[in-house]
Amino acid sequence: MFLLIGLIMTIASVLGGYMMHGGNVGVLWQPSELIIIGGAGLFSFVASNSPSTVKGLIPALIATLKGSGVNKEFYTQLLGMMANVFDVMRREGVLGIEADLSNPHESARFNKYPKVAHHHHLMETFTGALRLFVDGVVNAFDLERLLDTELETHHEEAGIMPSAVKVLADGLPAFGIVAAVLGVILTMQYLDQPPTVIGQKVAAALVGTMLGIYLSYGFAGPIGTAMENTVKEESGLYKCVQAGLVSFAGGAPPQVALEFARKTIPSAIRPSAEELEEIIKQAKG
Repeated sequence: MFLLIGLIMTIASVLGGYMMHGGNVGVLWQPSELIIIGGAGLFSFVASNSPSTVKGLIPALIATLKGSGVNKEFYTQLLGMMANVFDVMRREGVLGIEADLSNPHESARFNKYPKVAHHHHLMETFTGALRLFVDGVVNAFDLERLLDTELETHHEEAGIMPSAVKVLADGLPAFGIVAAVLGVILTMQYLDQPPTVIGQKVAAALVGTMLGIYLSYGFAGPIGTAMENTVKEESGLYKCVQAGLVSFAGGAPPQVALEFARKTIPSAIRPSAEELEEIIKQAKG
């Protein structure tokens, strides 16, 4: 939401200031410049990225506009799910969660925490680690190494799209210059025309430079940064799961393991120690 508001306000600020100086907004409408800059930018993106990245651009933009959804309520549910699972494993052993792991999507235990249960990759990481407990082949050291590897892989994959969009943002000003130079070349054909005609042609050419810079710093750049921030916010979820699981695998009591997990949460949305106690009580209930 904030991304969309910010993008809209950049348009309003630029056009508002331009109109305050008496500028004619209609002059800025230069479809040919948009085709040159937008087309060159889009197809350079296609040329420099894998098919999966190109196909994922629109879904990634939509997801970024929606936001990551990572907030205090999400972390509260995540801690609650881990508290519930750890409590069952402490009382009943690993067999107490075996049925939940066989079909996580139908698990009543997991579906009590819908925000977490509907996060496919996070649940895959969580249940995958728990299966190691059931198989009896896990220890804290190996589990930490395994999750470190998984987190690193996830972070690299998730970072591909933001990096690609930022590269696009870096190239847009250059494409704006290309559009402007082409406009100047066309203007050379009208040097025998009145100054007003030449002025209109030069103005149209300069719009290309303006659009390239504006689309870079006013649109593509902020979108790429927002994508990066979304990746960081989601990475925090995996670190929280890792801290709790590794601590529990090392023999820590559930409450201690959950405290390790709580400490990884950003302070702005971190549940307090008192709230954690309430989360644990509800999970046991």
